[in-house]
Amino acid sequence: MAKKKRKRRLKKSVRRGCAIILALPILFCLGYLLVHLTSRLTNPSRQSSPSSQSSPSSQSSPSSLSSQSSSSNLALRIDRLMAQPLRLDTTTIALEVYDISSGTTVYSRNAHRLVPPASCMKLLTATAAMQLLGIDHQFESRVVARGQQSGGTLRGDLLFLLSDDPLLESLEPMVEAIRRHGITRVEGCVRLHLMRDEALRAHPTAATWDIPYNRLPILLKERDRVARDLRYLMQARGIVASEPSVPCDTVGRVLLPPFVREQPGDILLYHHRTPLTDVLAPMLIHSSNIKADGLFLHLGQWCNRLPGLDLTPSDWLMVQAALVDDAHPREWPSFVVNDGSGLSPNNRLTTHFLVALLRYAWEHEEMRRVFIDEALATPAHPVRHGSLLGRMSAPEFRNKVFVKTGTLTTRALSSLAGYAQASDGRWLVFAVVNEDSPVAESRIFQDRLCRELVR
Repeated sequence: MAKKKRKRRLKKSVRRGCAIILALPILFCLGYLLVHLTSRLTNPSRQSSPSSQSSPSSQSSPSSLSSQSSSSNLALRIDRLMAQPLRLDTTTIALEVYDISSGTTVYSRNAHRLVPPASCMKLLTATAAMQLLGIDHQFESRVVARGQQSGGTLRGDLLFLLSDDPLLESLEPMVEAIRRHGITRVEGCVRLHLMRDEALRAHPTAATWDIPYNRLPILLKERDRVARDLRYLMQARGIVASEPSVPCDTVGRVLLPPFVREQPGDILLYHHRTPLTDVLAPMLIHSSNIKADGLFLHLGQWCNRLPGLDLTPSDWLMVQAALVDDAHPREWPSFVVNDGSGLSPNNRLTTHFLVALLRYAWEHEEMRRVFIDEALATPAHPVRHGSLLGRMSAPEFRNKVFVKTGTLTTRALSSLAGYAQASDGRWLVFAVVNEDSPVAESRIFQDRLCRELVR
């Protein structure tokens, strides 16, 4: 009898359990519907209009949801990274990360704070040069004989037409070309046409030792030094310039391109072109201050040859700042641009602007190609590691990170800005400035940030 009672109780328990199991999904669905209806009644503004419900564009696609999720995860990882301060003052770190794929800012901290960009200023110089001069711009050096050549004697003028080529180290190839043409005597003027009179000098606020003036390219020296070097080289190669019968300047300035217009009968003795991209690569990859400030001055000289303009190179970079980030005009009038290299500790930009600058370059295919394929340093690369030597050497960074570095030891400042590609294919733009912090620890922080970006 007792056994029968136990069996009946067991059967009832099993039936109740099965009923509960079957009822749980139904109760869950009813609860969800109740909560959903309650939220719609209490928040009518969140109800979608019929047109938006039927529009495919208003519905979140799986890819956009995935992108949003990835961005959220990245923001959380960066927050965790901020909680590992090493010896850094994390309250002063200026940082912005932007997702090109989704068109959203992933992370921002002190991004509108004015900070010295250090050598990341070279990104502005490079972008302005590509925009104002054109990516196909070339630095030209020509030597022209104007007159009649009879044997080894040129009865006429010898013209040296030289731009600001920051890669030209010597005038010797030009003098050799004159000698190869058999000219040993010039009965006329030897005219040296330069784009500048003054030598390249660092901004007064910058440390003088950052530009080794004994290694300046010849065309970035003052005109008297260039003229003296030319005379010595011509004498050494046995080329004599006789006294002309009329007064003649040995150095003249040229105001309009193409320097001196060619005339019928002119003899081209020497012609060399240096593409702008050949200057940008060492300027950005190896952070050459000489090439950056040489290009900075060239911008001013070149653009001021347009009628009715009298702007300094700094003015031209400010024009570029307005072009790139016109959505935030409250910022760029407060910028300080003292040079093109970033040597001046008084320069002031924002990390938001650096990101906007790199976004502007990304949106222009030719600029993007120059930055990604040629001119930005990339780690774990046998040739283009440049100023990243010893940093981010792991294979995970290879062909994923393309950046410009910056350091101002006098301000205990380190900066990094560029592009990074995440493991899911998304491209990110970022800029970070660590100020008043040990440079070594700042670089460790930046390398860890890049590791999070490429994950």
